[in-house]
Amino acid sequence: MTPAFSRALVGVLLSTTCATLLGAQGPAPSSGAAPASAIPIRALGRVVSSDSAILMGVASVRHLPNGGVIVNDATRRQLVLFDSTLRTHRVIADTSTNSPNSYGLRGSMGGLIPYVADSSLFVDTESSAFLVIDPTGRFVRVMAPTRANDLFFVASGGFGAAGFDPKGRMIYRTQRRSPNNDYFSQRDPTGKPRVVEMPDSAPVLRMDFDKRTVDTIALLKAPTSKMVIVATQNMMLTYEVINPLPLGDEWAMLPDGTIAIVRGQDYHIDWRAPDGKLSSSPKMPFDWRRLPIEEKEALIDSVKKANAEREAKLPPPPPPTPGQPVMPRRPFMTLEPKELPDFYPAVRQGQVRADAEGNIWILPSTSAAAKDGLLYDVVNREGRIVERVQLPAGRTLVGFGANRTVYLQNVKGPGRATVERADVVR
Repeated sequence: MTPAFSRALVGVLLSTTCATLLGAQGPAPSSGAAPASAIPIRALGRVVSSDSAILMGVASVRHLPNGGVIVNDATRRQLVLFDSTLRTHRVIADTSTNSPNSYGLRGSMGGLIPYVADSSLFVDTESSAFLVIDPTGRFVRVMAPTRANDLFFVASGGFGAAGFDPKGRMIYRTQRRSPNNDYFSQRDPTGKPRVVEMPDSAPVLRMDFDKRTVDTIALLKAPTSKMVIVATQNMMLTYEVINPLPLGDEWAMLPDGTIAIVRGQDYHIDWRAPDGKLSSSPKMPFDWRRLPIEEKEALIDSVKKANAEREAKLPPPPPPTPGQPVMPRRPFMTLEPKELPDFYPAVRQGQVRADAEGNIWILPSTSAAAKDGLLYDVVNREGRIVERVQLPAGRTLVGFGANRTVYLQNVKGPGRATVERADVVR
């Protein structure tokens, strides 16, 4: 089980089983930011939607200067170009044999990246390359990455949105390997599982295509992560221990190249300017909610129950190949309740984005002011929450357009989704 798949699985399990646990919030603490009661809450208006028969999901979008948008549908493995009305569309890459451009064999959640001017990059993981797309949807050339092994982190979508700074260098996050680098070579004939704890920090890297270099520009605190390895002489099986409440830092890059690191421990932002200057802004108000041991145990139990229900709906595995070792069933393991944090994390994992105006949109894990849908904190460059934006029920934020418009995913049902564009009503 890869880290990216583990993150996706946790999101599905929590969204279906733990809504009641996450729904109640406590009072917000005082901080150097504006009082929570003084922060205006904005609604969305002028919603325009695509047809529900085109998309199965919306992983990311790329707004175009003519008002159109490229949608990355990682579920159906296709790139779709919509016009400004979202009514006319054209598939520019998919998995069919008649397509002039191949999407690839794996869904690329974070594989659509804004590039220089109005062009875009798409990550081709099969060929370990970037495909350059012009504003009309044409694939015009191929670019080689400086470090091909990092494309997994760029394309997975679980490590924040990669982007390019004003000098054309790509900023992205990866994951450090365990200090015990030989754990894959350690084999036990009995097949006894070994638990390996992963590093508690993760680097934000800068890839320079001209100099062909990669350097570290920031470090994030990574959530508690463990990996279980079963290695005998004939086979090896690895999977990640599920952490249903990951407590770590999140990041985003502003249009001017500034890196914003949202610290999950106390809900403040550390800033790294393009010239390397570091600064910090005050703590922001957040509806802190304590997580007693009884709720920790209930949360773990609900995640296990949801996974059991999910697995019960899966088709049976194929019969083993004659002469080949029988692979053991992957056990589903979670952290122990005592390993979970004592408070709900301030930020939901992977839910920090920067808009075109240089604001940071953060989705807190709890919010007493939220209605039926998600409520985002919008933070300016000074680290102050200037407003909150209420999304309609069933929507998730997937990107931004011009003139402070937002793009949303609306899942209509199994295998049916739409992309929506809306204005923030001020």
